[in-house]
Amino acid sequence: MRVRPLTLVLFLVLVLVTGYAVWWHRMATRLLGLLEHNTELARAAGASITYQPPTLGGFPLGISITATDVKVAKPDGLSWSAETVKASAPIWRLDQVVLTLAKGGHATLPHEGGRPALEATATIAGGRVTLDLPTGTPRSVQVNLNHATLVAAALPAPEGAPADAPPASLVPAGSYPIENLSVTVERPLTPPTDHTGTGLALHVDVTNMTVPPVRSLGTTVQRLILAARVQGPVPAAPTVDAVTPWSKDGGTVEVDSLKLDWGDLHMGANATLALDANLQPQGSGTAELSGLDNLVDALHDGGSLRGNAATWAHLGVALLAKPKANGGAPTLKLPITMQDHKLQVGPLTVAHYPDIAWR
Repeated sequence: MRVRPLTLVLFLVLVLVTGYAVWWHRMATRLLGLLEHNTELARAAGASITYQPPTLGGFPLGISITATDVKVAKPDGLSWSAETVKASAPIWRLDQVVLTLAKGGHATLPHEGGRPALEATATIAGGRVTLDLPTGTPRSVQVNLNHATLVAAALPAPEGAPADAPPASLVPAGSYPIENLSVTVERPLTPPTDHTGTGLALHVDVTNMTVPPVRSLGTTVQRLILAARVQGPVPAAPTVDAVTPWSKDGGTVEVDSLKLDWGDLHMGANATLALDANLQPQGSGTAELSGLDNLVDALHDGGSLRGNAATWAHLGVALLAKPKANGGAPTLKLPITMQDHKLQVGPLTVAHYPDIAWR
């Protein structure tokens, strides 16, 4: 009996489609296994992670895994929840996983030391995870939040603290709406063996963050960009036992770039940070600023500059600031120092910070 060409073609197509479907399901199961492997590692570290049984989709050109009613609680008190989380990847790049939280998410972090209780919500959230496929270990994680709000609770000063003591809180109480926030964390495949290698790279990009009103600076930080590296093997936990050897072995945080646009104040800076003998931050660097008069006014209004100090500061800015070749606003290069609970830009003390209470 002769086999018709059309029948043969249809048979071959059926074989190919069936074979591809089996291969796709195997790849989808592999990706699901990698994600579940990382979930189990987090649980082994003490985290509580719950969600409804995930569903697979994305056939034929991609793979998607959708989980609902996702809740995460870590031992340090951080909790996070989302109604729906979707992880998807093209079939040819399973190491590039895109995360989508179409209905946003909600996170809380309890008060500890100089950090007040924090609560964050985002209307839309998402991100990207780059996996090392042989091990399933994330090499980089990027989180993007749109129309987010950070709320910091009030943190009272310690009982009996002197009036001139450093502030008890790293973040003033209030609500801080943010238009866009992007955070990227990257780790090398092979951790460094000493402080000359990078153990972790961090990039933060904030757009249009509302802050408490400050005269001359306004209520909106238009842009804040931070690029930093943790040098040396990253401590396994924020504890004295884990941080001490990292610090003693020469571990530092290299702030490669810090850019700030707040009203007419524009700053670009870099610095090297480390921990002193008491495991408190210290460091130095350089900043280039324009619109420094606005910062002087803000410090005067906040009480950091008293009497004629603001007048002398304005005079110093006028004498030392140099106009840019392209006709931009005059700029001034100043040293940055961070020590003894004070952050100074040149002779100006621009902020105080409390002790870090390591666990």
